[in-house]
Amino acid sequence: MIRGPLLAIGLTLLAIGLTPLAIGLTLPAAAQDLSASCRVEARRGLTKACEAAIARQPRDPALHALLGEAHFASGFYGEGLQALRQAIALSDGAAEYRYRFAGYAALINDYPQAAAELELLVKAEPDHVKAWALLADCYRFMKDRPQVVRASRRAAELGDAAEAYALGVRYGSGDGIAADFREEQRWLERAAQSGYVAAMQELARFYAEGRPGVPADPGRQRQWEDAARQAVN
Repeated sequence: MIRGPLLAIGLTLLAIGLTPLAIGLTLPAAAQDLSASCRVEARRGLTKACEAAIARQPRDPALHALLGEAHFASGFYGEGLQALRQAIALSDGAAEYRYRFAGYAALINDYPQAAAELELLVKAEPDHVKAWALLADCYRFMKDRPQVVRASRRAAELGDAAEAYALGVRYGSGDGIAADFREEQRWLERAAQSGYVAAMQELARFYAEGRPGVPADPGRQRQWEDAARQAVN
C-alpha cells in the first residue's frame, strides 16, 4: 500500500488535462444513483459509493476509473493505479483510460510506468497529441534525450505549441540533437504563431542576435516583442 497526502481530485484532474468521467444514463434508477454518488464522492476521496456501484456493474470501466481517482484523492496511490489498470483491461485498452492511468502515474513520479502505457497508446493512436506531449515530459524526467526528441517532435508536428517551442530551443542549443538554426527558427515560429508567449520572446532574442546563416532582423525582433507584450497584457 502506498500512502500519500490528501489531494483534491479536481486539481488532480486539472493537472493532467482530464475531466471527470461521465457515466451512462441508460442504467436502472438504483444503478444510476450509485453511479452519480460515485462520481461525487470520488472527488472527495471517498470510495464506498464507487465500490457499491462496481459491485452492481463490475465490468463498467468508467466506475473503476472513478474508484482509482477516489483512491488518488485520498492519497492511496497504489490502489488508485490498480483500479485504473482494471479500467484499461475492461475497456480493451481504450485510449481514455491509458492516458488517465499515465497521467496519474506521472503525478506520483512513476515516469517509467507512465511512459510504458503512453507508448501503447500512441502505437494504437499515433495522432494522440496529448499522449505524445505527456510522453515527452516523462522522458524528460527519465533523462532519455533521444526519446524526448522523438516524442517532442511528434507532439510538435501534431500542433502542440509547447513542444514546438521546446524543439526549437533544442535545435538552438544542440541539446540532444544536432544544432540547426533554421530548424530552431522554424519551430519557434510555429509555436509563436500558435500564441505561445515564451516562443514569441525567444524569437525576439533570435532576431535581435541573429545566428550563423540567419542575420539579425530588427523589424521581426520588434514584431515579436510587441506580440509578446500584447499577449501578456
